[in-house]
Order: sequence, then structure tokens, then C-alpha cells
Amino acid sequence: MKNVLWSGVKIIDKINKANKQIMSKACLMVERDAKKLCPVDTGRLRSSITHEIEGLTGRVGTNVEYARHVELGTHKMAAQPYLRPALHQNEKAILALFKKII
Repeated sequence: MKNVLWSGVKIIDKINKANKQIMSKACLMVERDAKKLCPVDTGRLRSSITHEIEGLTGRVGTNVEYARHVELGTHKMAAQPYLRPALHQNEKAILALFKKII
């Protein structure tokens, strides 16, 4: 009888590394398009759009206090979405990236 050697930790590490690389690509795609779609007055909002990756989670956004009002609108101002459309524009491409490692 042959012994089977389990190398699960190596496989999991390889998958996690690939996930981080793909998450980085995905965030960069969304960040790029959010900057293209972002309405510009002074350019502060557009230049503040960035991404971060924590573990296997990626976030694209901004720390500008009025960003939410631009994205969602207010009772005095119509919404000018830029983050959600950027994600939706890239959804299929992002899914395709992740399917490559499955």
C-alpha cells in the first residue's frame, strides 16, 4: 500500500497568494474606473480614490467626507455615482480572474 502525502498547507498558501494577487488586480480595475467616472470640481475627490487589501478582502474608496453625498446624493443634490458603477463595469472581468484559480 502506498502512502499519500498531504500537502494541503502548501496548496492553501498557493491559493491565498493567487487570491491576493487577483484581489489587487480587481481593486486596481475598479479604482481606475471610479477615477474616470468621478465628477470633478477641484479634483480632490478623484485624487483621493484608492484601494486597500486586508487579508483576502479588497476595498476601493475614499476618505473624503463628502464622497458619500456625491455617490448617493442628498435631498438638495442628485446622486453622481462613481464607485458602484465602476464595480459593476468590472464585475465580469473580476469573476473571470477568480475563476482562473478554481
